[in-house]
Amino acid sequence: MVLESLIVFLSSVFFYGIGLNRVILISESIKDIKFLYLKSLLCSFATVALSSIIVTSVLSPLGLQEFFPFICILIFIVFSTFLEIILQLASVKGGNEFFVSFFSILLAINESLSILEALLYVFVALTSFYTLVLITYTVRKRSKMAAPLPVFKNAVILFSLAILVLFILAFDVSWLTGGIAR
Repeated sequence: MVLESLIVFLSSVFFYGIGLNRVILISESIKDIKFLYLKSLLCSFATVALSSIIVTSVLSPLGLQEFFPFICILIFIVFSTFLEIILQLASVKGGNEFFVSFFSILLAINESLSILEALLYVFVALTSFYTLVLITYTVRKRSKMAAPLPVFKNAVILFSLAILVLFILAFDVSWLTGGIAR
């Protein structure tokens, strides 16, 4: 069960590459990671709900579905700024995970058929990102304890991410069908 959950959760990060470049930077310190996760989740949920309503009730009848990223970014900036102000008032070190949340929102709205499905996509995408941050933090701490050579200091983390990518992609059996070569 844990293995299946890990594969499902990490697939949005590895298959789509959402936030893969930010994982290593964020994993240096996970002190306020729960607040960053909650901020990203709340902001993304609010943006997806409001954007989905606007897209289905306004943009789709007018035939202007191409403008949904513009609507999403406007709504996301408003919610993100509001939540960042609240976090600063609570004296919590805020973070700016703009692209991870925004690309998760775009993925969710583009791939879903209902608002509930879009909210589920956002939840899975953001949870996969922050789960990978925690896994990378663990690998980073473990590699510091092992005291690798200075040449391999940061390479161990990248090798670990590459092994995770290969492990998850090994379960993708679409390459077994032969495709166009058949």
